[in-house]
Amino acid sequence: MLKLTVAASISLLALGFATAASAQGRCDGDFQMVNGSWVATRHCQRMAAERVAHAEHAHITRHTVRQGDETPEEFCRWHNGEIETDTYCSSYND
Repeated sequence: MLKLTVAASISLLALGFATAASAQGRCDGDFQMVNGSWVATRHCQRMAAERVAHAEHAHITRHTVRQGDETPEEFCRWHNGEIETDTYCSSYND
């Protein structure tokens, strides 16, 4: 009986972690579904920029350690005016 209780507890705990990990919701471009409405969020803007960087075999990060790492400032310098990254880069471009 104790094994069954422990197994059930672990299963519920794992389900809680899985739900928390997917709490960001889904993105469509720069927009995220929030309470039944599409809202532009910084999370989705960053995800769109990371898709562009990934297609170019790069990675956006604050601390450049590896080859292919770019800071957001460097990334936006090279992608200035592109429609996919325009909202993400608006805070980095003057």
